Amino acid sequence: MSPATLTILILICAVASFLLEKIPVNMTVMLTMIALVLTRLVTPKEAVAGFASTTILMLIGVVIVGSALFETGVCDKIAAMVTRYAKTERQMIMAILILASIMSAGLSNSGTVAVFIPIIMGICTSTGFSHSKLLMSAFLGSMAGGRLTLVGDAAINVLIGDQIKELGYPFGFFEISKIGLPLTIIMLLYMYFIGYKMLPDIKMSGMDDGLFTSSEPKTAPFWKQAVSVAVLLAVFVGMIFENQTGIPSYMVAIIGVVADVLFGIFTEKQAYQLVSIKTVILLGGMTPLATALKNTGAAQQIADLLITIIGGSTNVYFITVVIFLLTMVMTQFMSNVVTVTLLMPIVIAIAGTIGVIPSALIMVLGIASTMSILSPIACPPANLIYSYGGYKFSDYLKSNIGMALVFLVACVAIIPLIWPFYA
Repeated sequence: MSPATLTILILICAVASFLLEKIPVNMTVMLTMIALVLTRLVTPKEAVAGFASTTILMLIGVVIVGSALFETGVCDKIAAMVTRYAKTERQMIMAILILASIMSAGLSNSGTVAVFIPIIMGICTSTGFSHSKLLMSAFLGSMAGGRLTLVGDAAINVLIGDQIKELGYPFGFFEISKIGLPLTIIMLLYMYFIGYKMLPDIKMSGMDDGLFTSSEPKTAPFWKQAVSVAVLLAVFVGMIFENQTGIPSYMVAIIGVVADVLFGIFTEKQAYQLVSIKTVILLGGMTPLATALKNTGAAQQIADLLITIIGGSTNVYFITVVIFLLTMVMTQFMSNVVTVTLLMPIVIAIAGTIGVIPSALIMVLGIASTMSILSPIACPPANLIYSYGGYKFSDYLKSNIGMALVFLVACVAIIPLIWPFYA
């Protein structure tokens, strides 16, 4: 059996275990990692490389810094202020969707979600709203914001932008906004009328994060509240201007954590307790599978499936649907950057074969790669809310598949109007 075939079999077994949930999701993650090592599809060093990820450090740091707002009682004040305007859970869902979309247009979607976690927990403990619904809303909003500006989901936007420019077509700073803004509006309409009903409603009892389960209002001296807000804002600014300062986001977040501990917002022990080991395992443990998919050629085999499915068809709309669906499936289990990198040359070749301008198909590829919303292992923001929301693996699919299909229809209808298929 070839390494690629063996990798695909392990992937199928992992997905089946995730969906059935007969054993805990994180146990499946660890068993998958062990299987990849024992079959020599990845080296032991590659297997644990994900746990040294700077993304994990950044997310942990931002969650702790954001939790300072909860610990000092600032979240209670924010909750009181927000609930004056968003009096119902449905209104709160919409408010979080909008705020998360705006924030992640200029900040990483992971950082945006990390900041929202303690704020949402604070709102829910004082209002009784469903934390699982609001956390999923923050996640979906953060993913939408990545499509609003070039810096939103910079890695993908720059990748597809550079490729389009290399082919001789223009791609400006707000080029992605031409499709990102309509999709965000569609998301908001869908969530207001339909999607809010699909969001998972999970009780907060039984969570392993003691900080957020207490319904008692938090109090702290005003100076501590001011410091917690100042540190969070400083971390925000530092992350936005990391290229100018030369201090990467994960280091900015670590500095913020140290500052909070030194100012007495948390004790060192409390800071450790805020780190969810479930989130760390989920974030780092799936890295070796993505590595194996890429290194063994399994991902390329899946990409080649695109050509097989399309066959001899020249129907550009059928081809668009196939590209979207295959990309969406692939990006649930591996980096969207790797997915786009693998599929880009195939998509360009298909465009040349059927005589269409490649820009439109590349944009379909780019948007579909941001549909990593159907599983908790799809991307860091999805990982991050998993343990705090108390979700099951299948909750992501049940909650978000409708939106993904709506986006598919929207892309097929809107993208050719912005980037025509034919000259």
